[in-house]
Order: sequence, then C-alpha cells, then structure tokens
Amino acid sequence: MFDRLLPRLRHGGAPAADAAASAPDWSRLRAPPSDQDRVLLSHTHLWLRSVPTSLHPKHLCRYYPRIANRFAQLWDDHARIDSLFEELSTDKRGRRKGFSDRVAMELRRLERFHSRRPRHGRALALSERLRSWTRGVDGADGAAG
Repeated sequence: MFDRLLPRLRHGGAPAADAAASAPDWSRLRAPPSDQDRVLLSHTHLWLRSVPTSLHPKHLCRYYPRIANRFAQLWDDHARIDSLFEELSTDKRGRRKGFSDRVAMELRRLERFHSRRPRHGRALALSERLRSWTRGVDGADGAAG
C-alpha cells in the first residue's frame, strides 16, 4: 500500500486529492445564489416570532439566511423539516467545513424545540381553540334553553 502512496506524495498528489478528483464538483451542480438567498425573507421573520426568543437562531440567520429561509418555509411540515435537520447534520459531499460551534448549537436547540411540537395534525391556534370552545358552550346553552 505504501508503494502506491509514496509516488503520489512525492509528486504532491495526496490520496484525498484523487478522491476529490472523482467526486462531483458541487459548486457547478448547485444553483447560483439569488438575492433572496442573501437576506431573511418576510415569512422567515414571521417564523421567528413563533420560536421562543431564547431559541432564536441569530447566528444562523446572520451567516446562513438561505438556510433560515428554508427552516421558515418547511417548519410546519414535520417530515421535510426532519429531513432538513438530517441533511444539515450529515456530510454527504465529503470535506465540508461544517458549521461553527455557535450555529451548530442553535441548530441542536431548534431541533429539540421542533421535536417537542405536536406531530399529529396541526396544533390549533389559541383563537381557533377558543372559538371551538365557545361554540360548544353556545351549543350546550341552546340545547338546554
């Protein structure tokens, strides 16, 4: 094995370079960034209101607004958001730098928060719960009267 590695190392070619040569060039496959990828969109600001302030992913929003926009877009779809968390936590391309410790911590907190949200159907908003409760009370009063 060393016999094959030594000539490569002498010529400056490391085995990782050979692996990189066979891997696809992701910069060419990725869609070019748009203006919307560089800023937080309005639906992302609305999504941030639904997340407790202590869990706001400030660094994610600042350094990776495109990813924050994806979270906002997919937040109510449990299967897709779970797959987004999985996609961000694994390196399928190889040789990725990964997120800073701060962003990784924010992602873990968001994932924990999301995992505690109800999964069966969507949770009713407080106003919808109150409306259904008052209808039930009104219906009971009408039946009794």
